[in-house]
Amino acid sequence: MELFAALRFTEDENLAGRVYWYIAPFPIKEGERVLAPVGPHDKLQCARVERTEQFKEEEAPYPPVLCKHVLSKLGERKVKEGVFDLGGVRYDDRHFTRMGRILIAKEEKDAEGLFVKKVDTGSEDWLAETEGNACVLLFGEGVKEGAERILRIVRGEDPDGVPPALLASLRDKLR
Repeated sequence: MELFAALRFTEDENLAGRVYWYIAPFPIKEGERVLAPVGPHDKLQCARVERTEQFKEEEAPYPPVLCKHVLSKLGERKVKEGVFDLGGVRYDDRHFTRMGRILIAKEEKDAEGLFVKKVDTGSEDWLAETEGNACVLLFGEGVKEGAERILRIVRGEDPDGVPPALLASLRDKLR
């Protein structure tokens, strides 16, 4: 049995008139707001849970193999104590940054057991070190400012001094 959730994407006028079935890999309730991938590029959008129901595969309202999964509850960005996800942050009128791509922590030791490339924001080329890696942990003294700069870059507000290839890589990673 799997938990299915009927989601309504109320912030997207193209989707708001229908509900879409997703698999919920964690408990959620009617009325909660969640983040889920939409469309062929799986851009994250916020949805309201209309209802949830447990189904056996053969009784599911939509073939489970074709279902997308709810990624997180809106606002739930803590990965573990001291480690936060830069995903789930609104970057335009209806989309949110991807989950599980860039994590932040004050100290490297906070990420023990996570399979990530570790990048110290105190190093001179810390931003370039994020390029091409599936999941990156930013840590160090300037981590808060670094995370804020990455979010500005993704929003298109701060491309100054960032090489075009790196700019594209960061946007692809988080959008």
